[in-house]
Amino acid sequence: MKRIVLCLSLTVCLPTTFAGYNDGFITAGEYEFGVIWRSCQIPLIVDGGGADEISVRDNGCLIVKSTSKPLSLYHPVGGVYDILLFDGHLLYLDGVTELIRIAGNNATAVLKGGSINLINSMQFTEKTNSAPHIDLYCQPGWSWLDGDPMKGIQGNWINGSPFEIEFSNDPTYDPVYTNINIIIPEPATLILAGLGSLLIRRRGNKITF
Repeated sequence: MKRIVLCLSLTVCLPTTFAGYNDGFITAGEYEFGVIWRSCQIPLIVDGGGADEISVRDNGCLIVKSTSKPLSLYHPVGGVYDILLFDGHLLYLDGVTELIRIAGNNATAVLKGGSINLINSMQFTEKTNSAPHIDLYCQPGWSWLDGDPMKGIQGNWINGSPFEIEFSNDPTYDPVYTNINIIIPEPATLILAGLGSLLIRRRGNKITF
């Protein structure tokens, strides 16, 4: 009921549009509610728009290039508040997000920028001796929050902007930090990153560029 009331008030008071996302894009000026995406052949691309929740399922793919700001569920709405990966795949380049939840044996995430407040992992790595499902690209000098890998991680993305991400650990699954693969690019790669990303491709089950 709260979400319905909010949606009605936004329609009346805000210039934000609700054009739908069936074309595979959520762009500047668009804000969506309860998004579900299942395609990877045609990924969902967020470029300047926002949503209260995007649920990526059945090996679907989501690319977040940028979002509206600031992060808020209320007037003015902004950001992609929650991203839920249920056997879905995410490439996150920039934007603002409260939570990324990754669940299911096949779900993966590649994080390369932006402001992400929380990561929740509902996967096994240590118990199954499997590779991490989250690739985080950053510069040298990163560290665990307060020196405790259970709390979170901080550092600078490959473009030099800072990040601080807290972990929400589910006791049923392995801790979040065991599910993160820290990738520090070679110096030449850092230079290329400064020129901007030009190509997006699939690598195995992970989206990368």
